[in-house]
Amino acid sequence: MPSPRTRRTQAERTADTRRALLDATFDALVEVGFKATTTTEVAHRAGVSLGALLHHFPTKADLLTGAVAHSFGRRIEDYGQLMAGLDPSADKLDAAIDLLWSMYARPTFTAWHELWVAARTDPDLAAPMIEIDRQFMVASELLYTQLFPATDDAAHRLDQAVGLHLMYALLTGLATAQSIPGYAPFRTDEVLGAFKAMIRAYLGTTTPAAGAGR
Repeated sequence: MPSPRTRRTQAERTADTRRALLDATFDALVEVGFKATTTTEVAHRAGVSLGALLHHFPTKADLLTGAVAHSFGRRIEDYGQLMAGLDPSADKLDAAIDLLWSMYARPTFTAWHELWVAARTDPDLAAPMIEIDRQFMVASELLYTQLFPATDDAAHRLDQAVGLHLMYALLTGLATAQSIPGYAPFRTDEVLGAFKAMIRAYLGTTTPAAGAGR
């Protein structure tokens, strides 16, 4: 005899609906872009009524930024787990940059980029997007402090926040330049290789042997 189905609590149903709406919003941003990501489109994708959507997210800005914040949270967790699971013999600098760049090729960057551009002329969107970005950078700096402890060598000490911001600026520029499907104006591998060499020169470290960290 089949076991009776466990009834979900109201809190569980609420959480499931919110998660479905956030996932649907994220998918719409990636697939059809900011302009076409309407509340009607999201409600349809999530399989809920427009009234239910507005109950959970009273404004469109709440819905859009909530979806990106939710995705960024998972992005930080995934990156931390990937770095923690590296082969101990792997080169951390190579691995950190390669893993981070691989994540820029995922949908999270596409959704963030759609909203970041829209926020330039939308004050309701700008404030929460800035807050999400600040929280993401704080979490990133904490992660990198754990992965790359500060050196006592004053001659080769790179402020961790500045180094991290430099890396994000480079990767954001590369990803933005490639955001039009089928067009890649830069030789990404060569740019990343030059960046790694520049950081190694500053830190006074050597280039890993061929194949290391791959």
